Amino acid sequence: MLKMSTDSLVDIQVLVTRPAHQAQALCELLAEQGAQVIRLPVIKIEAIALSAKMTAIIDTINEIDFAVFISPNAVEHGLAALFAQGRIPDKLKLVTIGKASAQKMQQLLGRAPDIYPKEQYNSEALLALDSLQSDKVSNKKIIIFRGQGGRELLASSLKQRGARVEYIEVYQRKMPELQSSVLESIWGPDGGGSDCRGSNCRGPNCRGPNSPDIITVTSNEGLRNLVAMIACSSDEQHDSYLQQLRQTPLVVVTEKMRLSAQNLGFKNDIMIAARASDDALLESVLEWARIRK
Repeated sequence: MLKMSTDSLVDIQVLVTRPAHQAQALCELLAEQGAQVIRLPVIKIEAIALSAKMTAIIDTINEIDFAVFISPNAVEHGLAALFAQGRIPDKLKLVTIGKASAQKMQQLLGRAPDIYPKEQYNSEALLALDSLQSDKVSNKKIIIFRGQGGRELLASSLKQRGARVEYIEVYQRKMPELQSSVLESIWGPDGGGSDCRGSNCRGPNCRGPNSPDIITVTSNEGLRNLVAMIACSSDEQHDSYLQQLRQTPLVVVTEKMRLSAQNLGFKNDIMIAARASDDALLESVLEWARIRK
């Protein structure tokens, strides 16, 4: 992890699209390297009330063998749901998909998950672990905490291995509303003042003279939202912003995202980070900057 400040990204403006409450660490890493950081959350996370069915499942927590948390948001809202109904049984094995989720659990619960992959952070890596093979999960009860919707691979694979699986949906993802003034502050031609808290970090209401040099996006949903948030207005000025967006280099986290970006009209460099972690995103931005020079 790069901790010392350098000038590797001086004069480079990086647009960070993580949800507002999850962007700070990446923004700080980029700023330490000299980047000017523009924050534009493209997904808003909101807690949702549990359905009667999901509440009934949590009420049987003493009978559950594994609790799987899909994301840091699932950890935050899933643990809250469990504590609202009582306590977490000692025998319950806690499982997360990635490092960020494991860190979130450590922060909130004071303990690491019992099971999580140490290299790749996705459903495939989790399913490859010995702890979740058929001989370990057959006839076991598993609950998966997640947001509304999402991939079915994890649940379907566990069911094929003989597990009894239920979902607990504890949050939803929404596309934030975007004001014209925010678009103008990022892609408009005029400069202006700054309301940011630090010299290397501009909030979404700051005005800057230049559009971003590179954008980090960590999900296909976020990528689609980014385009939709600008394309939803059909006036001529916003068409210009959309054109600028599609000419901006990207950092994404999977090959599937790279193909999606191309299908959405992005025409410049598309870097693929090794993982969706802040360190991996930073490394990709630094690599792009080295190639650019």
